[in-house]
Amino acid sequence: MNTAAKESSNDAMQALVTRIDSMREASRLVIDRVALLLGGSEDKVLTLQVREAISDLERQSMQALVDGVEPKRAPATRIELEKRAIDAVLQGTEWSSAAEIGQRLHAKAANPHAAVSRWSQSGRIFGIDHRGKKIYPAYIFDTTWQPLPAVKRVLEILDDYSPFRVAAWFESTNSFLGGKRPREVISSKPSAVIAAAEDHKVGAVHG
Repeated sequence: MNTAAKESSNDAMQALVTRIDSMREASRLVIDRVALLLGGSEDKVLTLQVREAISDLERQSMQALVDGVEPKRAPATRIELEKRAIDAVLQGTEWSSAAEIGQRLHAKAANPHAAVSRWSQSGRIFGIDHRGKKIYPAYIFDTTWQPLPAVKRVLEILDDYSPFRVAAWFESTNSFLGGKRPREVISSKPSAVIAAAEDHKVGAVHG
Protein backbone atom coordinates (compact mmCIF):
# COMPACT_ATOMS: atom_id res chain seq x y z
CA MET A 1 0.00 0.00 0.00
CA ASN A 2 1.46 3.41 -0.98
CA THR A 3 1.72 6.42 1.34
CA ALA A 4 -1.39 8.17 0.01
CA ALA A 5 -3.47 5.00 0.40
CA LYS A 6 -2.18 4.48 3.95
CA GLU A 7 -3.03 8.07 4.88
CA SER A 8 -6.52 7.70 3.39
CA SER A 9 -7.02 4.44 5.30
CA ASN A 10 -5.80 6.01 8.55
CA ASP A 11 -8.17 8.98 8.08
CA ALA A 12 -11.08 6.62 7.53
CA MET A 13 -10.17 4.61 10.63
CA GLN A 14 -9.86 7.76 12.73
CA ALA A 15 -13.25 8.94 11.53
CA LEU A 16 -14.76 5.58 12.52
CA VAL A 17 -13.16 5.71 15.98
CA THR A 18 -14.52 9.24 16.47
CA ARG A 19 -17.93 8.01 15.36
CA ILE A 20 -17.86 5.19 17.92
CA ASP A 21 -16.80 7.57 20.72
CA SER A 22 -19.56 10.00 19.79
CA MET A 23 -22.08 7.16 19.69
CA ARG A 24 -21.06 6.01 23.15
CA GLU A 25 -21.47 9.49 24.58
CA ALA A 26 -24.83 9.99 22.83
CA SER A 27 -25.96 6.57 24.06
CA ARG A 28 -25.12 7.46 27.65
CA LEU A 29 -27.05 10.73 27.43
CA VAL A 30 -30.09 9.05 25.83
CA ILE A 31 -30.20 6.21 28.36
CA ASP A 32 -29.76 8.57 31.30
CA ARG A 33 -32.55 10.82 29.98
CA VAL A 34 -34.91 7.88 29.40
CA ALA A 35 -34.19 6.48 32.84
CA LEU A 36 -34.84 9.89 34.40
CA LEU A 37 -38.17 10.41 32.63
CA LEU A 38 -39.45 6.87 33.10
CA GLY A 39 -39.80 4.90 36.28
CA GLY A 40 -42.12 1.85 36.04
CA SER A 41 -41.16 -1.74 35.20
CA GLU A 42 -42.41 -1.36 31.62
CA ASP A 43 -40.28 1.76 31.35
CA LYS A 44 -37.25 -0.23 32.51
CA VAL A 45 -37.92 -2.70 29.70
CA LEU A 46 -38.04 0.19 27.23
CA THR A 47 -34.76 1.52 28.62
CA LEU A 48 -33.19 -1.92 28.17
CA GLN A 49 -34.41 -2.12 24.59
CA VAL A 50 -32.92 1.29 23.85
CA ARG A 51 -29.62 0.19 25.43
CA GLU A 52 -29.54 -3.03 23.34
CA ALA A 53 -30.31 -1.17 20.11
CA ILE A 54 -27.49 1.27 20.75
CA SER A 55 -25.14 -1.60 21.66
CA ASP A 56 -25.93 -3.28 18.34
CA LEU A 57 -24.98 -0.13 16.46
CA GLU A 58 -21.77 0.12 18.47
CA ARG A 59 -20.89 -3.52 17.72
CA GLN A 60 -21.46 -2.94 14.00
CA SER A 61 -19.18 0.09 14.04
CA MET A 62 -16.52 -1.80 15.97
CA GLN A 63 -16.72 -4.68 13.49
CA ALA A 64 -16.22 -2.22 10.64
CA LEU A 65 -13.14 -0.94 12.46
CA VAL A 66 -11.77 -4.48 12.86
CA ASP A 67 -12.49 -5.34 9.22
CA GLY A 68 -10.60 -2.26 8.10
CA VAL A 69 -7.30 -3.47 9.60
CA GLU A 70 -5.17 -5.97 7.64
CA PRO A 71 -4.06 -8.76 10.04
CA LYS A 72 -0.42 -9.71 10.28
CA ARG A 73 0.23 -12.86 8.29
CA ALA A 74 3.03 -15.37 8.29
CA PRO A 75 5.74 -14.54 5.71
CA ALA A 76 5.97 -16.68 2.61
CA THR A 77 8.12 -19.74 3.10
CA ARG A 78 11.26 -20.27 1.07
CA ILE A 79 9.52 -23.01 -0.90
CA GLU A 80 6.67 -20.63 -1.78
CA LEU A 81 9.12 -17.92 -2.85
CA GLU A 82 11.07 -20.36 -5.01
CA LYS A 83 7.87 -21.60 -6.62
CA ARG A 84 6.86 -18.03 -7.44
CA ALA A 85 10.26 -17.45 -9.04
CA ILE A 86 9.95 -20.63 -11.11
CA ASP A 87 6.43 -19.69 -12.21
CA ALA A 88 7.62 -16.22 -13.24
CA VAL A 89 10.50 -17.63 -15.31
CA LEU A 90 8.47 -20.31 -17.08
CA GLN A 91 5.36 -18.18 -17.66
CA GLY A 92 7.09 -14.90 -18.56
CA THR A 93 7.98 -15.90 -22.13
CA GLU A 94 7.57 -18.68 -24.68
CA TRP A 95 9.96 -21.63 -24.47
CA SER A 96 10.91 -23.97 -27.29
CA SER A 97 12.93 -27.14 -27.69
CA ALA A 98 16.00 -27.35 -29.93
CA ALA A 99 14.02 -29.34 -32.48
CA GLU A 100 11.24 -26.74 -32.61
CA ILE A 101 13.75 -23.93 -33.11
CA GLY A 102 15.60 -25.92 -35.76
CA GLN A 103 12.39 -26.53 -37.69
CA ARG A 104 11.62 -22.81 -37.67
CA LEU A 105 15.05 -22.15 -39.12
CA HIS A 106 14.83 -24.88 -41.76
CA ALA A 107 11.51 -26.64 -42.04
CA LYS A 108 13.05 -29.64 -43.81
CA ALA A 109 16.34 -29.84 -41.90
CA ALA A 110 17.62 -33.39 -41.50
CA ASN A 111 18.98 -32.55 -38.05
CA PRO A 112 16.92 -29.71 -36.56
CA HIS A 113 18.95 -29.82 -33.32
CA ALA A 114 22.25 -28.99 -35.03
CA ALA A 115 22.10 -25.20 -35.09
CA VAL A 116 20.93 -24.90 -31.49
CA SER A 117 23.63 -27.32 -30.39
CA ARG A 118 26.34 -25.20 -32.08
CA TRP A 119 25.02 -21.99 -30.56
CA SER A 120 24.84 -23.53 -27.11
CA GLN A 121 28.39 -24.90 -27.30
CA SER A 122 29.76 -21.54 -28.42
CA GLY A 123 27.99 -19.71 -25.57
CA ARG A 124 25.64 -17.74 -27.79
CA ILE A 125 22.45 -19.03 -26.12
CA PHE A 126 21.32 -20.75 -22.96
CA GLY A 127 18.52 -23.12 -22.06
CA ILE A 128 17.12 -24.77 -18.96
CA ASP A 129 16.24 -28.39 -18.27
CA HIS A 130 12.53 -29.13 -18.05
CA ARG A 131 11.12 -32.63 -17.76
CA GLY A 132 14.23 -34.19 -19.21
CA LYS A 133 14.45 -31.82 -22.17
CA LYS A 134 16.37 -28.61 -22.77
CA ILE A 135 14.16 -25.63 -23.59
CA TYR A 136 15.15 -22.13 -24.73
CA PRO A 137 13.48 -18.73 -24.12
CA ALA A 138 12.16 -16.81 -27.11
CA TYR A 139 13.73 -13.50 -26.05
CA ILE A 140 17.29 -14.67 -26.83
CA PHE A 141 16.44 -14.90 -30.55
CA ASP A 142 15.54 -12.30 -33.16
CA THR A 143 12.51 -12.53 -35.43
CA THR A 144 14.31 -14.97 -37.74
CA TRP A 145 15.32 -17.21 -34.84
CA GLN A 146 18.97 -16.21 -34.91
CA PRO A 147 20.65 -15.62 -31.52
CA LEU A 148 20.78 -11.98 -30.42
CA PRO A 149 24.46 -10.92 -30.19
CA ALA A 150 23.96 -9.29 -26.78
CA VAL A 151 23.00 -12.64 -25.22
CA LYS A 152 26.53 -13.99 -25.66
CA ARG A 153 28.00 -11.00 -23.82
CA VAL A 154 25.47 -11.29 -20.98
CA LEU A 155 26.31 -14.98 -20.60
CA GLU A 156 29.99 -14.10 -20.44
CA ILE A 157 29.29 -11.60 -17.66
CA LEU A 158 27.10 -14.03 -15.73
CA ASP A 159 29.42 -16.94 -16.46
CA ASP A 160 29.19 -18.45 -12.97
CA TYR A 161 25.38 -18.41 -12.93
CA SER A 162 23.32 -21.53 -13.51
CA PRO A 163 21.05 -21.40 -16.60
CA PHE A 164 17.98 -21.02 -14.40
CA ARG A 165 19.59 -18.18 -12.45
CA VAL A 166 20.38 -16.47 -15.75
CA ALA A 167 16.74 -16.87 -16.78
CA ALA A 168 15.62 -15.47 -13.41
CA TRP A 169 17.83 -12.42 -13.98
CA PHE A 170 16.31 -11.85 -17.41
CA GLU A 171 12.84 -12.12 -15.86
CA SER A 172 13.43 -9.76 -12.90
CA THR A 173 12.62 -6.06 -13.04
CA ASN A 174 15.80 -4.02 -13.17
CA SER A 175 16.23 -0.49 -11.79
CA PHE A 176 19.17 0.05 -14.17
CA LEU A 177 16.67 -0.44 -17.02
CA GLY A 178 14.04 1.85 -15.55
CA GLY A 179 12.09 -0.98 -13.98
CA LYS A 180 11.96 -3.04 -17.17
CA ARG A 181 12.92 -6.70 -17.34
CA PRO A 182 16.09 -7.42 -19.35
CA ARG A 183 14.16 -9.83 -21.58
CA GLU A 184 11.78 -7.00 -22.50
CA VAL A 185 14.47 -4.71 -23.91
CA ILE A 186 17.38 -6.91 -24.99
CA SER A 187 16.35 -6.71 -28.66
CA SER A 188 15.79 -2.94 -28.64
CA LYS A 189 18.43 -1.81 -26.13
CA PRO A 190 21.14 -4.49 -26.13
CA SER A 191 23.88 -2.16 -24.83
CA ALA A 192 21.71 -1.16 -21.87
CA VAL A 193 21.06 -4.80 -21.00
CA ILE A 194 24.77 -5.60 -21.15
CA ALA A 195 25.48 -2.61 -18.88
CA ALA A 196 22.74 -3.79 -16.51
CA ALA A 197 24.34 -7.23 -16.35
CA GLU A 198 27.71 -5.69 -15.56
CA ASP A 199 26.17 -3.48 -12.88
CA HIS A 200 24.36 -6.49 -11.41
CA LYS A 201 27.52 -8.58 -11.31
CA VAL A 202 29.51 -5.81 -9.60
CA GLY A 203 26.73 -5.40 -7.05
CA ALA A 204 26.64 -9.16 -6.43
CA VAL A 205 30.40 -9.21 -5.80
CA HIS A 206 30.52 -6.19 -3.51
CA GLY A 207 27.03 -6.30 -2.01
